[in-house]
Amino acid sequence: MAVAVLVCAAPAAAAGAASAPGADPDITRSGPVVLVGVPGLLWEDVTPERTPALWELAETGAIGNVSIRTATSRTCPTDGWLSVSAGQRALAERDHFTVCEAAPEPVVDGSGATVPGYGSYIEQNAGSPFAAPVGMLGQTVRDRGGLTLAAGPGAALGAADESGRVDHYVDTARELTPERLRGVSLAVVELPELTRLYPELSAGREADGQGSAEADPAEPGPDAPEWERDEALERIDSRLAALTGLLPEGTSLTVVGVSMDTGPSQLTVAMSGKKVDGGVTGPEAYLASESTRRPGLVALTDTSVTVLAALGVRPAEPTGGRVWQLGERPGDTGEAVDRLVAFNTAAVVVGSAVPGFFSGLVALQLLIYAAAAYALHRYSDCERGKRALVLSVTRVVALAGAAFPVASYLANLIPWWTAATPPLALLASVLTADALVVALAVAGPWRRSILGPMTVVAGATTVVLFLDLCFGANLQMNSPTGYSPIVAGRFYGIGNIAFATFATGMLMAVAGVAHVLISRGRRRAAVATALVVGAASVLIVGWPGLGTDFGGVIALIPGLAVTTMMIAGVRITPVRLAVVGVFAVTIISLLAWMDYMRPVADRSHFGAFATQVVNGEAGTVLARKLGAMLGTLGNWHLTLLAAGALLFLFAVLNRPGNWRIGALQRAYEYAPTLRAGLTGSLVTALVGFAANDSGVAIPALALTVAVPLTLSACVWALQQRDQEPAPASERIGCAQQM
Repeated sequence: MAVAVLVCAAPAAAAGAASAPGADPDITRSGPVVLVGVPGLLWEDVTPERTPALWELAETGAIGNVSIRTATSRTCPTDGWLSVSAGQRALAERDHFTVCEAAPEPVVDGSGATVPGYGSYIEQNAGSPFAAPVGMLGQTVRDRGGLTLAAGPGAALGAADESGRVDHYVDTARELTPERLRGVSLAVVELPELTRLYPELSAGREADGQGSAEADPAEPGPDAPEWERDEALERIDSRLAALTGLLPEGTSLTVVGVSMDTGPSQLTVAMSGKKVDGGVTGPEAYLASESTRRPGLVALTDTSVTVLAALGVRPAEPTGGRVWQLGERPGDTGEAVDRLVAFNTAAVVVGSAVPGFFSGLVALQLLIYAAAAYALHRYSDCERGKRALVLSVTRVVALAGAAFPVASYLANLIPWWTAATPPLALLASVLTADALVVALAVAGPWRRSILGPMTVVAGATTVVLFLDLCFGANLQMNSPTGYSPIVAGRFYGIGNIAFATFATGMLMAVAGVAHVLISRGRRRAAVATALVVGAASVLIVGWPGLGTDFGGVIALIPGLAVTTMMIAGVRITPVRLAVVGVFAVTIISLLAWMDYMRPVADRSHFGAFATQVVNGEAGTVLARKLGAMLGTLGNWHLTLLAAGALLFLFAVLNRPGNWRIGALQRAYEYAPTLRAGLTGSLVTALVGFAANDSGVAIPALALTVAVPLTLSACVWALQQRDQEPAPASERIGCAQQM
């Protein structure tokens, strides 16, 4: 991981400079903006005893975590610096994906230098899924009449213009002096003291720029001893303090993470303060941005526009980042830092737990299907006592399986990340929440009806995620079925997996409520309920700043329309489905246009996509999402889960047994609206598969909720059948067997 220290104007002032319509197009700032890379720095490294200079900055300035995700899942220093250069997620090709390679040594020419092969970085990123404009930062500074300085090879990657050149270059930060900084607009500095602890990087170049041939760069190195890391951090802190002494009064200092060197990716350090009277001070706040919309969290690509805003200029082309802002934080520095550490801990634990979580989810669901298939067909009418017990257990287990996704969100109400063993605490929290939801489903009088328990579980899923969206989607963040700030696929709104869970829960809950109303002769009320609940769901899924899910609206409207028409008893025809499709596209276009009309810095995914359409870049985005969607078919866990659920639904529940008709058909006889909810869920899952880059994850999670809920209704129908007196022929047969 590489962390950068950025000297710039305060974020609030920077935001104003960037957005002011009358801003001077040329750089008029006399002092430089300085960006310093510090590989491996985490908030847990920053303490008053070990890093007093960093701690002082944390005490008096704005702080936050940095999501360093670039165009690949592994962010090496070269990837990070190129992303800072482009203001968009970038990458650097390397021989071994798991091994970070050193940045090329610049070729010195007079006081400046040129990065060799820089054109290849520009070319490969221009054709990448994110079309990152490498060189944008340095070129913008040069075009506005400014000068750039780089200290170290990695820094040169971040500061270089489109030709790969920086105006001034030195090998290390120790060569910087007030005279060298004088007249420079943007200075980018590399402090690689922690990088030298990793053999795969030090094989090519040590911290001080001298080569070493003792380590094999093809093999990841072991973790450095704690004492060695402590010494490196002390050197970093002392050099940062020395650098701060070189800066003129009134300059702001900011720390931002740019890369990962070895080990699992984490969130890095971000700080911002202003130098006054020889020290660094500033607003005591959490850093935030429109990229994440979360106090205490910013994205790596925010760095570029924040730097340019500090210089009073805007990038010549759109970037993926937003200018840093300020948010409220605890007054006590220790508490504020502890929260940032805990947030990173949760992100790391969830990231490491996700593979096992989904493997366990697949195994659990398939086990439920296999056990239910055995139980539903194992016992004959002569063993009704045993079958009654087995069916009761099957119903409870099915409800527990359906409640598992919502339990993974409710688990975040418990601060499991503060426990001594966070992974075990996370599992215990999920199981506890699951048990509470199931207890609610089977505890009330509704347990005696066919869709009662199903409706409670589905309703709880809907209500939890609806309220979560209303209050900032905090339950989805760092949840195994939510989203991760390390993966950085989404920072706010409703994630694709959460959407599948929410949409399915809503449609199945609507079906359950409609069953009660229709049984009382109130079909119009049932239809009205479906429309009101469905409309509210579409709005919260699609509204910018709440759900902000472009593909979710496209997927939800057809499923809702099918469910509502079936509840109303209206025949579904191709013409009506076409009308629904046109309506969905119209709603999407309206939401995108409304978001597009907002200021650039305030736009969400909708407005960003509308901007790409206007600029002719939508094709690249759609191609990237299509590739990602098709690529999910290679995820055998989720593909197996979806296939197993469909096989169980139509080959087991629909297969006739001793009850002469399939359990699913019998459940439809008792509750016709069950067919409406299940069909709508399948339609939404299918459209969601095609419209979202999560691909097969949408139907897999939708079926994880829908099929166990349907199983619970089927079990009730079989229990009702068993309560009917057996025909005389069956009684005689049982007597003969005895």
